[in-house]
Amino acid sequence: MRRTMKNVPKAKAYSYIRFSTPEQERGDSLRRQTDAAVRYAAVHGLELDDKLTFRDLGVSAFRGANEETGRLGEFLAAVHHGDIPKGSFLLVESLDRLSRQKPRKAVKVLERICEAGITVVTLDDGRAYTEETLDEDPMALLVALLVASRAYEESAKKGRRVALAWENKRANANSKPLTSRAPGWLRLREDRSGFDLVPERAAIVRRIFEQTLEGRGQHAIAESLNRDAIPVFGRGKLWHRSYIKKMLADASVIGVYLPHRADRSGGKKLRIPTQPVEGYFPPVIDREVFDRVSALSNGRTANTKNGMANILAGLAKCPRCGATMTRVNKGSGPKGGRPYLVCTIAKAGAGCEYQASPCDQIELAIINYASAFYASAPSADAALQTAWDNARSIAEGIGVEIDRIVDAIRETGHSPVLLTELRRLEQLHDDAERDAAEAERRASAATTNRTNNTLDKLVAQLTSEVRDIAAINATMRQLFEKVEVDRSTGDLWFYWKHAPAEPAGIVYAWPKMET
Repeated sequence: MRRTMKNVPKAKAYSYIRFSTPEQERGDSLRRQTDAAVRYAAVHGLELDDKLTFRDLGVSAFRGANEETGRLGEFLAAVHHGDIPKGSFLLVESLDRLSRQKPRKAVKVLERICEAGITVVTLDDGRAYTEETLDEDPMALLVALLVASRAYEESAKKGRRVALAWENKRANANSKPLTSRAPGWLRLREDRSGFDLVPERAAIVRRIFEQTLEGRGQHAIAESLNRDAIPVFGRGKLWHRSYIKKMLADASVIGVYLPHRADRSGGKKLRIPTQPVEGYFPPVIDREVFDRVSALSNGRTANTKNGMANILAGLAKCPRCGATMTRVNKGSGPKGGRPYLVCTIAKAGAGCEYQASPCDQIELAIINYASAFYASAPSADAALQTAWDNARSIAEGIGVEIDRIVDAIRETGHSPVLLTELRRLEQLHDDAERDAAEAERRASAATTNRTNNTLDKLVAQLTSEVRDIAAINATMRQLFEKVEVDRSTGDLWFYWKHAPAEPAGIVYAWPKMET
């Protein structure tokens, strides 16, 4: 009797798509790479996972960003945690989609994937790389090395050209703006010949410098701007001390531009300041005023005696207005006061109710609650992938509309109506891309094994005799979207990344315990 193979499960396959520029997304690169993966899986009897896809759109592989912080790194993490089983296939257009680093490092990326039990298939030539083929077939390793060498040289040459172009721009900075980016009180002229002051914003800058010379502190200045309902520069909602401090030290208020160059020689990207360009911006403050304010700032000493360790740093949110909560010290004495969490909007005097939540009680409650996090962890939500796909489609659709407007401008000239519409669409596109990135991050966090492994790590950190608050905070950021701290009820509400609509609550203190 002939045996049937109907019950033999198909091997799982996952596609990895990457390109480095937004222009490629509006072109044919995405469709080409997607279609090639679908065809290969169909021909070779693989089950292509259409829900868990890995895409680094507009991410360069020249410095390894796609592996360190991108979706390729997410793929490797999913394999490590067992969410993607060994024996699966990773389908890529070519090896240069995985890495464009130096050949030795690029081949290491391929080896690391294969050693994890994954077969890497390059769709442009149909080659399949496994740990065994890399060990036993010298030609496979040689092909990988040659492809990596070619890809690295192409990227390096492009990088040199870009660097030379920026050097030329910097050399001509006195006669033509380098970029359209400028401080919030300036706008680029339509002919891109220079910058002009925005009168109402320039007046705000002068007010800030004048109040500083009158002896008002940065927090008091921010509070007065919020109280007077003065609009902030950019996308922020409120004035904060940090922005006031940054403005007071910014030489662009006297017209000086300080360009930077990127330095990666030490393994990390550093911004190195270059020669200042005098007269690049129109000044909004007299140099004498700027120097006087700088002298005042340099004469102040920062109070750094109190550590700022906070178990909910970057996570704590106000349940009333949704703003971030910050750590403050109340009281005086040899210990510098007791630390509390307060709403930043309330602290800035911008309308929210000022309530202080004691950090020590919050930390103690989280430590005591450690093992109960297992019971409150919600299951992974498949709808997150749909939300991600929808967000991407919206961004792509807006991109098509932007292309249409640009073509119309080229044909008919710089119509004010078309330019206004273009600016509106570009803003919408930026927002849509942020939404898509957020949806992608949530979808990638919805892998059950990875969540459980991270939760194991958090519980171990919380129950250890020696606790590292910074490490605990870093682990919590991997699990939770935010934590609402409700002072009126003494509740903490933890919003899980992979199921933000299902928060888990614990009580950290009864309100009557504190006055």
